[in-house]
Amino acid sequence: MPQLRFASADEIAHWDESVEQLPGGGEVWQSREYGQVKRFQRYRPLYVVGQDFPPTLVLEKTIPFLGRLWYVPGGPTADGVEATRTAAERLGDFARINGVFLLKIEPRLEKRPETLEEFDEAGFSSAVRILPNESTILLDISGEESDVMSRFSGSTRTKIRKADKLGFEVRRVETSDENCRTMYDLLAETGEGRFELRPYEYYRDFWRTFADAGRGQLFLGYAEGAPVAGMFATVFGKTSGYKDGASTRSGSLPNGAMYRMQWELILWGREHGAEVHDLIGSPPSDRLDDPEHPLHGVGQYKLRLSKQVTDYVGVLDLPLRSKHAQLWARLGDPIARRWALRMRHDVFY
Repeated sequence: MPQLRFASADEIAHWDESVEQLPGGGEVWQSREYGQVKRFQRYRPLYVVGQDFPPTLVLEKTIPFLGRLWYVPGGPTADGVEATRTAAERLGDFARINGVFLLKIEPRLEKRPETLEEFDEAGFSSAVRILPNESTILLDISGEESDVMSRFSGSTRTKIRKADKLGFEVRRVETSDENCRTMYDLLAETGEGRFELRPYEYYRDFWRTFADAGRGQLFLGYAEGAPVAGMFATVFGKTSGYKDGASTRSGSLPNGAMYRMQWELILWGREHGAEVHDLIGSPPSDRLDDPEHPLHGVGQYKLRLSKQVTDYVGVLDLPLRSKHAQLWARLGDPIARRWALRMRHDVFY
């Protein structure tokens, strides 16, 4: 089988169009924009192509004393389990040739015992989650607006209408520094005592990179002229996504405001050709009622839009240099996570 190669400058320039031709319309995490954003965390985006091989974004990080680590966010993307395994094995061979000690993949395959067994036989093993939507809720937003609205519960539809009656206003705004700061401040208020935030610069760069490419939109919600809620949406292929969301905890948030915000994201996604809306993150299907799960609170909000959760296989590791990979798993990865949190206030390295 022909060897893989790194994409040419022209192929990289048309990268998104190629990825959108993959099954399901491709993954936003495999976009050129996401590769650019991850430079903030000192990843080097690599674009791998080949005959009968799906174009695949690889994020490379050089680990002191160990060498090169490759991570494939949301990929590789192929048609079915067998084709995905074949693509992953070919990528593993290519990574080995390039001196990589560990390959981490994250295919969007549903989590089933037989699927995990298939990859286990190929030498892959489950690892710690990286993307926020290892488990998620996918909304069908195809058809007429009335069709989409009818798929919500009666109470959710009532909340959306009530927010409008209370004068809550959702604005699609530019990613100016002022608006990005407003959104980040809302995120910080939402996350206080609940979860760690990445640095402001990471969010700003993410929002601006996707917005400038026409693949992202910042939304701010206003009550009596003051910003009380914010969301950022992405669109890629036929899927829009609820990337970030926040609201004030001051008590001035109108009833139903966050559902009205989500409805605006859906409308924007539909305008850009989306037929599926990914709420990007939920407790796994077997822990939906577990109050100890870190996504329990936000999960309760999302479950009012749909109770059907999709669980993916998550991160799968393929050691290419066993001793190096073992050392990384035992010492390197935990140390890197603690260092990133302490030194960069970043939850991921």
